[in-house]
Amino acid sequence: MSRYAKTPTADLLDLLRYAVRNKTSPFAVTAALREVLARKVTPPELGEAVLTFDASLAAEARDALDGVDLPIARFLQACVPVDVDGLRVETAWQSAAQALTRLVRLEKRPKKDALAALKRLAVDGVFLEGAQVALATANPADVEANRWFLPVLMIDGSDVSVDALLPHFDAAVSSGGPGLEAFKPLRALAPATPAMQRLVARL
Repeated sequence: MSRYAKTPTADLLDLLRYAVRNKTSPFAVTAALREVLARKVTPPELGEAVLTFDASLAAEARDALDGVDLPIARFLQACVPVDVDGLRVETAWQSAAQALTRLVRLEKRPKKDALAALKRLAVDGVFLEGAQVALATANPADVEANRWFLPVLMIDGSDVSVDALLPHFDAAVSSGGPGLEAFKPLRALAPATPAMQRLVARL
C-alpha cells in the first residue's frame, strides 16, 4: 500500500501545491504525484498544483512519471524532455503545468476565452507535440482521461494530429456512447484540412 493511499486527494494536491514553500522532500513529492495520478486527477487540477515546482522538484517529478501510462504524464514528459536540465527544466515544467490548467473537457462549443486559450496551445510547437504524444500513446478506451487533449489536436488538424486522433476516433465510431459524445462538440473546431475533413465527415 502506498504511503499516501489513505490521504484524501485534496490533501495530496495541497502537498504538491505548497511543496516548494514547505521545503518538502523530492521523494515525498514524487510519491504523492504518482498516487494522485492513479486517482485520475484532471489536468487543470494537477497543473495548478505543480506550478510551483523548482528545478530540483521538476526534475525529480519528471523522472517519477516514467512508466506512468496516463496522458497527463506523457504530456509532461514530452514538454520537459530528459535533455532539459538546470533552470531550463524549471521553466519548461512550469510552462507545461500552466498549459494543463488551460485544457478543458468540452461538452459543447467552448466559450470565447477557453477557445482562445486552446488555440494558443495548438500553435505552440512544444505543447502541441505534448498533446500528440499524450494521445498517440493513450488507450482509446480511457475516454475521460483522453478527452482533455482532443481539442488541441482537432484545432491543429495536421496529418500528425490526425494520426494521433485516429485510434480514438475509430474506437468512438465503433462503440458509440461516451467516446462518440466526446467528439461531437469538437466538430466545430476542425480546420478545413483534407485529413481532418475526412475524419469529421465520418461523424
